[in-house]
Amino acid sequence: MNLVKLAPENLEVANSYLRDGSIQAVANELGLEISAVSQILNKREVKSYIDSVYLDMGYRNRFRLGITLDKIIEAKLAEAEDTQVYSNKDLADLLLMAHKMRMDEMRAMTELVKAEQGPVRNQTNVQINETPFGSGNYGKLMEKLLASEII
Repeated sequence: MNLVKLAPENLEVANSYLRDGSIQAVANELGLEISAVSQILNKREVKSYIDSVYLDMGYRNRFRLGITLDKIIEAKLAEAEDTQVYSNKDLADLLLMAHKMRMDEMRAMTELVKAEQGPVRNQTNVQINETPFGSGNYGKLMEKLLASEII
């Protein structure tokens, strides 16, 4: 997880927003204008902090979600072994869901790495193929001076 640096006042607004879930409630609680709260919540670092906290809570946490899904699959397999009554489709669906979730997680992590690297910057190189002195006034002057000396 990336370290997010926040000013204390931004952290207070972000934590109030996570607790209350409403810009209006945060503005009332902290005695701020709604526009000020909105501006703080729209800052990149505040959004990143809120997203990271939200994704780490409860069953949204990818590790807790994975552990829970593994327990469900293990319970289904144990039940199938004990009772000998099971459907291959049920087991396959659970495994497919686990695989899909893992692939989605990997895709999201890849996109996050790309986003952290910043936008791709294009560089355009220009090669000017002109006379040795260029085609401007300086180039014309130099050509005249050199031509007059040769004659």
